[in-house]
Amino acid sequence: MKRTVSLCILLLLPALLPAQEDAARLGDLLKQALERNPKIKSVGFEADAMSFRIPQEKSLPDPMISFSLKNMGFPKFTLGQEVMSGVGLSFSQAIPFPGKLRIKGEIAAKAFERTKEVRNSVVLGVLKDVKTAYFELYALHKSIAILQEQKALLQRALELTETKYSVGSGVQSDVLKAKVEISRMDEMITPMAEMIISLQARINLLLDFPGDKPLGTPQDQGVESLPISLEELKRAAEENSPAIKEAALMIEEGGKMVAFARKELSPNFVVGAGWEFKGRLPSMYEVMVGFEIPLYGKTKQSKMLEESLVRLESSKSGLLSMKNDVIFMVTEDYLKARSAESLIKLYKDKIIPLASLTVESSLVSYQVNKTDFLALLTDINTHFSFQLAYYRELAELWSSIARLEEYSAKEIVNWGGNDEDNL
Repeated sequence: MKRTVSLCILLLLPALLPAQEDAARLGDLLKQALERNPKIKSVGFEADAMSFRIPQEKSLPDPMISFSLKNMGFPKFTLGQEVMSGVGLSFSQAIPFPGKLRIKGEIAAKAFERTKEVRNSVVLGVLKDVKTAYFELYALHKSIAILQEQKALLQRALELTETKYSVGSGVQSDVLKAKVEISRMDEMITPMAEMIISLQARINLLLDFPGDKPLGTPQDQGVESLPISLEELKRAAEENSPAIKEAALMIEEGGKMVAFARKELSPNFVVGAGWEFKGRLPSMYEVMVGFEIPLYGKTKQSKMLEESLVRLESSKSGLLSMKNDVIFMVTEDYLKARSAESLIKLYKDKIIPLASLTVESSLVSYQVNKTDFLALLTDINTHFSFQLAYYRELAELWSSIARLEEYSAKEIVNWGGNDEDNL
């Protein structure tokens, strides 16, 4: 059954790999992600919702209007006959201690700023996910193209071997080895084709499209080096990272909560006024001022202050931890990018050209019986393995840069999709 599935994938391979002119541009995909990604939309709505909290927190509590009826005895109606009887209307308003509403509004404003940084963090994360999936997809397309080239060269080697065997200067085992190597190319291409389908589905889901929507062929980005220093990246991350900004806003919000907790030690007020109609008797008027008694201050307001102080210290430690984590990740991916950059240059300028010359030389030598078939196979496999490694390192470089852009909230390179310069 597994063999049948693999055969089907190989037969469908031309349909799975779009033509070169049907290009998938990274810039277009990133734009669509910003417009369509459900996670970005969700956190955007959450940030918008938090903006409505600010005026709520700064507003006074709702006032209370009361109606009352006083009557002496039952069932006789004594309005206008008894001094204590009457119909009343009163209004009361709770007034927090001065400064409390202002601080509550400031706390809500800091929470709103934090949700905006959360949104920024999600946006950067989604864009990074699109980029890394796109780069993996590019490397797979190039790897399959390389394996197909290798298969064609092995087919040529097979023809040479069969010719030599037919005239008695070759051995049958060489023919069989060549056929095995050709079959091995199909074995390597099959899982790569499956991975292409998976990555296309992943990108489509990030863009809120059906998983089987065609994407086209990823383009070369024309980037083979990291054009920024580690110190610049660290500085940019400390200044721009949404995660660090969110942690810093947690401290500011915590400071406001400490100030509010201290204000809670002061009592709130209630003011009210009332009018009572007594019929033929003179109406009564009432003015009232009250205030809260912090009777449970030791277990309520004082504990609230202690809680807010502890949370503030937690936020300060959280900021230091977040800075350390971000700087570590920046350093780690910077080193990965530099390592990939060095290997890319080595493969492109030295190893691959030399390996290509070695293959050409081996083909000529094999035809004139100056080298054996196993050595020819080794040279062919080595040459194409270096090409595969080149594109793996290229994808690793781009992915590392994409992650660095996420951490630093800084565009390091222009992902414009330049025309590729094939090896």
